[in-house]
Amino acid sequence: MDPAQVIAQLAFRTPLPVEAIRSVEADRAAAIPIFLHAIDSYLSPGGDPAAQEALFFIFHLLGAWREKSAYRPLVRLLRCPTEALDAVLGDSLLETGPRVMAAVFDRDPNPLYDLILDENVDQFLRGAMCQALAIATLQGDLPREEAARFLRACYFELTPQRECFVWHGWQAAIAVLGLSELKPLVEEAFARGFISSSWLGLKDFEEDLQRAIHHQPPQPASGNFRPFGDAIDELAGSGFFELEQPQLAPPAEKPARYFATQWEPVPGFNRFKGVGRNNPCPCGSGKKFKKCCLRADALDAA
Repeated sequence: MDPAQVIAQLAFRTPLPVEAIRSVEADRAAAIPIFLHAIDSYLSPGGDPAAQEALFFIFHLLGAWREKSAYRPLVRLLRCPTEALDAVLGDSLLETGPRVMAAVFDRDPNPLYDLILDENVDQFLRGAMCQALAIATLQGDLPREEAARFLRACYFELTPQRECFVWHGWQAAIAVLGLSELKPLVEEAFARGFISSSWLGLKDFEEDLQRAIHHQPPQPASGNFRPFGDAIDELAGSGFFELEQPQLAPPAEKPARYFATQWEPVPGFNRFKGVGRNNPCPCGSGKKFKKCCLRADALDAA
């Protein structure tokens, strides 16, 4: 497998390059070191533009393959400046990113802890990594007691001690794990204004917490709190891409980059497929889906 050809196959484009992904998946053992080298090349001084073009698919394929050796390289990637991460991963950073990181999680939570606690890291990414931590716990890769210990310590150690989206991710992790013993801390966080009422209210947290408690053991396959699955199925259902279609005429020219922020509706395609009413809205607003785009769609249909 020629590394340059692999990277070229996965250069970011639309529609979703199903055949290229299948070709790479046919020889995962050869692809993995190429992928890890591409991440390292991108992170090296000056970066590698060729590697950057393929990183979107590299990120998601490593998650689909549950490749534990990618855990630390991907944590390093997530420490890139927000603008650089947006160029590489687009909206998938917050939508599928937590599930990918939970899939590659190698049972050492410290790299995730460091991201969550680092005030220099983007606040939305920090909140998303709280979600990744919860998924890792739900799938049995992190003891529930250890997750509870860390989330309790976060109340005292997270900065800033004011409104910030990392607190949204923190409360969501506590709720989905059913950590009722931490409810008083969440109540205090709401009272102190750490969690914006424009995102959700205390009642929403209590509903999510009770749902988790009443459905023990929690189901990691529900909502956004589940590991990343098959790359083609996941990306085809994400709304980031159109699927490849047989062409009877030359295709219209389209942009090289195709993120959700540039998404053009495909007739009959449900871009919110799999999003629960109480999940974070895929648009990235920080609100629950039922309080954001679900409501907007309902108003548009009225």
